[in-house]
Amino acid sequence: MDIYCVDTSSFIEMKKYPKDIFPNLWQNIEKLCKDRRLIAPDEVKKEIEKGDDDLKKWIKSENIKKIFIEPDESQFKHVKKILKKHNFLSESGKDGLNADPWLIALAIKKMNEQQENLFKHEYIVVTEESKVKNNKIPYVCKDYNIECINLIELFRNEGWKF
Repeated sequence: MDIYCVDTSSFIEMKKYPKDIFPNLWQNIEKLCKDRRLIAPDEVKKEIEKGDDDLKKWIKSENIKKIFIEPDESQFKHVKKILKKHNFLSESGKDGLNADPWLIALAIKKMNEQQENLFKHEYIVVTEESKVKNNKIPYVCKDYNIECINLIELFRNEGWKF
């Protein structure tokens, strides 16, 4: 069963699919959240909270706010290693935040944890960043053997049709 580590860019992309026109999409996303199959680092929440829109309100709802995972010591260590090797990820965004290394570190941490677990999950990073540029999330994911897809690919992966 796949578990998706979602980037801010993909949450923003979801806004292109209004709830009143794509209600099944939002129900499916919320089910992934409820089932803990859609997660994100706390840094993604902080980026979303910089906005003042429906997405900011949505992430505060009961089932959704649980998907955001606060960093722990393991994640800090992974971020440090990632930034040492891929220092371009240390550049902060226009709001002073950059969740990118935290997103990748979360996927690495979760994959390491699951090696000790009987239940095997594939941790997949979901981002709208370009797969052809060597200074973006997909490039770093490839370096760590983490599958990286975009939102439409997540829909296909789950077999959703609208």
